[in-house]
Amino acid sequence: MKKAILKIVPAVLMLTMLSLTAVSQSFEGIIEFKKGSSTDTISYVYYINSTNLVRIDEIGSKSKKVEGSFLVNLVAKNMKSVNHDRKLYMDQPTPAAPIIKGVCTVTKGQGVKNIQGYKCVEYIVTNNTENTIITYWLGDGKFAFFEKLLRQLNRKDKASVYFLQIPDVKNLFPMLSIQTNLAGKEVGRLEVTKITKKVVEPSLYEIPKGYNKFEK
Repeated sequence: MKKAILKIVPAVLMLTMLSLTAVSQSFEGIIEFKKGSSTDTISYVYYINSTNLVRIDEIGSKSKKVEGSFLVNLVAKNMKSVNHDRKLYMDQPTPAAPIIKGVCTVTKGQGVKNIQGYKCVEYIVTNNTENTIITYWLGDGKFAFFEKLLRQLNRKDKASVYFLQIPDVKNLFPMLSIQTNLAGKEVGRLEVTKITKKVVEPSLYEIPKGYNKFEK
């Protein structure tokens, strides 16, 4: 019996070490990107912590300062929104998943780009009913947080919704996505402008002192 236990222990230790290695390889750091449309361009910053915390800052196009933030816990599956001008925060429930009209057809393209130091492969999602084509350039950098984040946020924009129609996106991040209509006219794009690998302090995910909770 003792020999059997001794044989099991190294195997358990090996599995634990492999698990810890997998976690340590997940991306931690800062991703900056901009979202452009025909009328405006807004900048965002993601702060990703190794403990599955994500902070999203929205930078005002005119003010050039952080106007709002989302503090997301991907393990507890809760999030808070923060209004910095009014120094208020509130619990933010996960909205209902968006409904897609028609069928999204996913095609892996032949193109390859190097964006922000990552080798990116081309994926194209087409939906004839919604008159939309989105071309993604996806980089693999152990971005396991991103798919979970989108499923928690349940954003309605097509760039987010269509991304989740692509199979096997667990570690992928869209370094560039270009949305057009079926006629080829561009109507929007998301583009990563900078990626920094670094340790992100847990304090960044705390509500700042002096902020009050907003109750509906």
